[in-house]
Amino acid sequence: MNINNQLDELFGQWRMHDACTEGIFIPDGYVDEEAWSGAMLKLMVLLKEVNSSDAGWDLQQFVREKGYLKESSTWPVLLRWTYGILNGFPEYSEVEQRYLDVKEEADEFLRKVYFANVKKIAGGAKANHTDVEHHIQETGELLLQQIRVVNPDMVLCCGDVIFQGVHELLKRSGPHRFELKQTSGGLEYIMWDDIQTVFIRYHHPNAYYPRAMSYAYLMKEIQKILS
Repeated sequence: MNINNQLDELFGQWRMHDACTEGIFIPDGYVDEEAWSGAMLKLMVLLKEVNSSDAGWDLQQFVREKGYLKESSTWPVLLRWTYGILNGFPEYSEVEQRYLDVKEEADEFLRKVYFANVKKIAGGAKANHTDVEHHIQETGELLLQQIRVVNPDMVLCCGDVIFQGVHELLKRSGPHRFELKQTSGGLEYIMWDDIQTVFIRYHHPNAYYPRAMSYAYLMKEIQKILS
């Protein structure tokens, strides 16, 4: 069974979970399996929740239709991060110099990334961390199953609440099956033995950090993890 069929079955279970029956359930969309299978590094980006309350909206369709070109905060940062990770970790100045080209190329390289939300119920413009924590606790086994199905090499956890939630899930599922580590530069990450996946702890793209510093630090520390 291919990845998307497995995800459809999983989302069917997720939709019926008690924690998800009070709102509009919005699945994460589809993997571009051809692009995913050809990626040198299979990157999953884990976000908090969907802002849209429109039934039928999905994240992968948003990417396919280039909705990121109209978005002014989260996606310009995500474009830089994902481009850098998938294209040899170029310097920030290089990315900025050719950012117009990066946006044009995004339709191709974003197909190699799987974007997911830990909370599948539509939220608001600003995520409520208590709600996000609750959903991770209640639907955590489904989240881990989703990650197993997608089988990424790396999961970029965009927000402390996500990384901490995943850490707690892994402790519940078996503390001997993962290892919490830290780079020499202080970036925390988890090596999950089940599927040989690394979880990276990083801030949300909208966090108030200088863009150049945020990009450069992430690229430098990921290279240490991969080396």
